[in-house]
Amino acid sequence: MKFLSLSFLDLPTPVNLNSLFKFGSMLGLVYVIQTISGLLLSLLYYVGEQGAFGSVVEIMVDNKMGWVVRLVHSFGSSVLLLLLYLHIVRGLVYSGVKMHLVWMSGLVFYGVYSSFFFLGYVLPWGQMSYWGMTVVTSMLGAIPVLGDYILDVLWGSKVAGVVSLVRFYSLHYLLSFFMGLMIFIHLVVLHEKGSSNPLGVYSSSDKVMFHPLFSLSDLVGFVFVFVLYWAGVFFLAYGLMDETNFEEVNYLATPEHIKPEWYFLFAYCILRSVNSKLGGVVLMFLAIGVLSLVVMVDFKEYKSLSFSWVMKLIIVILVISFVMLSVLGGLSVEYPYDVLSKSFTSVYFSCIFIFSLMGGLF
Repeated sequence: MKFLSLSFLDLPTPVNLNSLFKFGSMLGLVYVIQTISGLLLSLLYYVGEQGAFGSVVEIMVDNKMGWVVRLVHSFGSSVLLLLLYLHIVRGLVYSGVKMHLVWMSGLVFYGVYSSFFFLGYVLPWGQMSYWGMTVVTSMLGAIPVLGDYILDVLWGSKVAGVVSLVRFYSLHYLLSFFMGLMIFIHLVVLHEKGSSNPLGVYSSSDKVMFHPLFSLSDLVGFVFVFVLYWAGVFFLAYGLMDETNFEEVNYLATPEHIKPEWYFLFAYCILRSVNSKLGGVVLMFLAIGVLSLVVMVDFKEYKSLSFSWVMKLIIVILVISFVMLSVLGGLSVEYPYDVLSKSFTSVYFSCIFIFSLMGGLF
């Protein structure tokens, strides 16, 4: 109870926090919604080669309000990743990188959550889910020494099949609770030093208790999340889904164009932009891992990078490259998209390296 009180009621909080600092609490709410909806779906989901796809259809058609629960869970993954990306950008702009342990724990959280969502993406066992999983995981076989072992663990056989589905479901179910532990660790590390703020100035005398000012402010963020869910479930229910995934898996025919969900398209584009299979896998993981370099930023001149127009320009270019990689990841590998993919991959990594190594000079 003392930890909860210090975390949500009596936590000393900088008085100048703005709306961009609500993403953390909004992410916590979405995690709770995802966990509850996921547990409800697990009661009706059948893990089997012949029944996985059919059980999803049955949830949507035959179970009362089942379609709402399924769409909430499906759309919630997009909401969570969107808020997480905004949370990362806010950390880059407002000195979050100065808090090294908080940044690194959040980065590990992001990496594990990405794996968690990929596992969930496979479970409907539709045409795109199966072949997307097969293509992406087969790339791991290019890793020297460990590649074949990793594939054996994930697939459970020489090819992806029902054994793979069972393993992916088990890991997805277990990781949902592990993510709660990751959130707890992130909060503990954050509260050791306290939150950053737009000015980047730390002053114990310029703080107030979290409740009631910021707890009520977070309720506004919660309302925004519920409105986003409502709009997504009732007006954009299938807009973020691939139509190919509404077809039951066919092991003898591949989709014309294989692609993951939108929130993985940037990493998928980076994976495809390298001719070498191993090089593509390495760059795909580095797309997330390279963010650990930003803790090297020197803040000698500025307490917050929001005061440096050069650094803000680099962040804007980084965001644009991320968006373009996501767009190109959903297109076929042909001219001029392949050239643009290589170009924006270079821009993406260059921005992070420049941000990390030269931040203190601007």
